[in-house]
Amino acid sequence: MDIAHIQKLGGISLILGSVLLLIYSVLCPVLLPIDAMVTNFASVVLNPHWIWLCTAAFFGVIFLMFGFMATYSRMYSTSGVVGLLGFIMIEIAYILQACSITWEIFVWPLLASYQQSQFIFHDGVFEKDTLVMIFGWIATISIFVGVILFCIAIIRSKVFPKISGALIFVGAVLYGVGSFVIVIGAMIGVFILSIGCTIIGLKLIKQDAE
Repeated sequence: MDIAHIQKLGGISLILGSVLLLIYSVLCPVLLPIDAMVTNFASVVLNPHWIWLCTAAFFGVIFLMFGFMATYSRMYSTSGVVGLLGFIMIEIAYILQACSITWEIFVWPLLASYQQSQFIFHDGVFEKDTLVMIFGWIATISIFVGVILFCIAIIRSKVFPKISGALIFVGAVLYGVGSFVIVIGAMIGVFILSIGCTIIGLKLIKQDAE
């Protein structure tokens, strides 16, 4: 299989990944008892929709990783050091995100299913742990730095429409802020991110490798 076919598959992967994340973002506040996030988070984790929604997010992240790899392979010759650093940082960020989601799928439901261990959620044990906090800061910094540099490389590359890089940047920022502030902000962010990824994905699918 030559690089052109790999890039086309990457384009499909980019679109599919963004759609899966959009499904996750839109359906979470609809199917899960979001109002119990603070008071009884264990009940949210034990909801029958929790695992399949997190699984959709997991595969969405994996597909985006491959899609961004194909994106970089198309523009690497013109993206310079900024593009390389952005690609490395954004891949690291998504690897850490995938690692975090595996806990949400496999570990959290197990802990929530036992009354004796539910205090871990109620007392914020994870949030107070030093190593978990360091992990979270590394993930947050890597995603913001990676997105900024990678989007700059996309805009400068002249390979993809400039609007795609701008949309991915705005969408990622809104999602990051919305995750901490308000759910609707995260949903809007993922929607905008999906549009940017779809534009790049279609470009990868339609054009032959340079």
